[in-house]
Amino acid sequence: MTDTYEFVKRVAAVVLIVLGAYLLIEQGYFFLLVFSGILLAVLFSGMTDWLAGKTGMKRWLALLLSVLFFFGVLAGALWLLAPTVGEQVGQMRETIPKSVGQLEGWLGERGWGKRVVEEMPEDLESALPKQKDILAGISGAFSTTLGFLADLLIVLITGLFLAASPTLYTHGLTKLFPVHRRTRILGVLDKCYRTLRKWLVAMLLAMAVIGVSIAIGYSLIGLPLAFALAFIAFLFAFVPNIGPWIALAPAVLIALTEGSQMVIYVLLIHFGVQIVESYVLTPIIFKRTVDLPPALLLFFQVLLGLLLGALGLLLAAPILAVLMVLVQELYVKDVLEAKTVDATAADNPLHSA
Repeated sequence: MTDTYEFVKRVAAVVLIVLGAYLLIEQGYFFLLVFSGILLAVLFSGMTDWLAGKTGMKRWLALLLSVLFFFGVLAGALWLLAPTVGEQVGQMRETIPKSVGQLEGWLGERGWGKRVVEEMPEDLESALPKQKDILAGISGAFSTTLGFLADLLIVLITGLFLAASPTLYTHGLTKLFPVHRRTRILGVLDKCYRTLRKWLVAMLLAMAVIGVSIAIGYSLIGLPLAFALAFIAFLFAFVPNIGPWIALAPAVLIALTEGSQMVIYVLLIHFGVQIVESYVLTPIIFKRTVDLPPALLLFFQVLLGLLLGALGLLLAAPILAVLMVLVQELYVKDVLEAKTVDATAADNPLHSA
């Protein structure tokens, strides 16, 4: 009877895993939105817990002040940076085509580069969209913007609800497990929360350091549109491994308009910042959070990027951090190490007695 029960339990577990994998792939965007809301809730809850712990005020008041502070800082940053960054982004639209032209000329002077240039359309007007395509593009952009705003609203509301009553949802989730396992599940959920909170704080700090360093470096060498490029570097720093390379591309294109020497300066600054971030900053600010192996993180980013698109690539790092905690706690400790302890006790009956 026991063997039959164990067999049925394993079959049910396999079915649930397969069903969960199917839902994650087919409805992955929905789960990514939910996880984005959880990430925002972690940020709000972390600020709330810190403020309540320092001042002793009620949690609802600390949450209200934390949310107001967050959006106040965001609005203030937009008010200070938006005019400069917006103007430079507008200039970038005119500068980058010139940079592409110079890049074509540089490639045309080299044997291997001529083949690349030959693949480009000779008549740029033929590559431009027709009027009906432009209208369709405007309609698509409008619907995409509405969809983005709707997704942003979903993430915001989810984050606020989860941050307002976190125990309501965590205790509700534990009721899906046997009574004797609920305390353990609560402990694992708390460790996931603490890991995400520390990772998020560390990542925001790293992004700020990278953005400020790039802005200072590009300004010192006189690179045009330095603040816009630094803002791009700040945003893409949220995506480890891949983001810095994406942020480097427009900087190199802008530097091409100033000459090859400027390109060298840009590359030196970019790689210098990345070396400091990878070997000095990251070990310091990430030492108390989960250690994400770079190769594993890169593979996971590529996998989520292929399956779920840009949002999957964006959230790959925090999702992997949570998965590593779950595997370590629920599989390594509760299954593998527990079996090892039981086997050791069985082989040493005197020790177990």
